[in-house]
Amino acid sequence: MFGLFKSRKRFNGDVDTKVNNEYDIRTRENPNFPGIDRYLQILDEAWNNKFTEDEAAMFVATLYYSGLVKAGKHDLAEQLRQRLATVPKFGIEKGTISIQRLTAFLAHIEGAQLRHAE
Repeated sequence: MFGLFKSRKRFNGDVDTKVNNEYDIRTRENPNFPGIDRYLQILDEAWNNKFTEDEAAMFVATLYYSGLVKAGKHDLAEQLRQRLATVPKFGIEKGTISIQRLTAFLAHIEGAQLRHAE
């Protein structure tokens, strides 16, 4: 049981590092980022769906992007959209992001953009 907890704790920490460093999203002291409870729910969902760390980081970034668009933070959303267009390429090349998940994340991003345009 403790091994699983240690693995999960490492997963959460590694995903958080990727979100901060690769997507340039501050997960602490950021008024635009969801609270810790919601963030942990998102990480739970990624863990339960057996996302890789790279997929989980993109999942977090994708949901954050949708939140920025919904809140009308278009400048921040556009900066993140540009990172979402480039960062996952490395995950695809390394085999740490599946094409199926990338396709789903990109569809979510497009949906957020379309909802905003309406």
